[in-house]
Amino acid sequence: MKTKKCMIILIPAVLITAFMFIAGCATSGKAYHKYIMRGQVLELSGKEAYLCIGSRDGAQVGQELAVYQNIPVRSVNPPVQGTQIYFKRERIGTVRITAIVDEHYARAEIVSGRADKNATVELEPTIE
Repeated sequence: MKTKKCMIILIPAVLITAFMFIAGCATSGKAYHKYIMRGQVLELSGKEAYLCIGSRDGAQVGQELAVYQNIPVRSVNPPVQGTQIYFKRERIGTVRITAIVDEHYARAEIVSGRADKNATVELEPTIE
């Protein structure tokens, strides 16, 4: 009985998430950009990264962003009961915004480490 309830909730959630990933950054509306794709590395060319973060998100030339990779972890004792796989974030590099393309996109250079396609970028915390 419990399994059926989980499936009733899980299947629509998976379908909605899959649709959002297929649809694309700028064309899927504000929610998709804000919660799913904002801050994603879309493309790489040498030391240059094309990011899904732009002027609407407050991006500015010169800002440094930490690059994170989401890594699946299998565990016998997961942090969420009932799951066998969960994710952890691993910092893999730093990028610096070199140009704002428009309200959704920016170009950046890799300053240290690496930036993988589909990795997440976030503004570096400032120490005051």
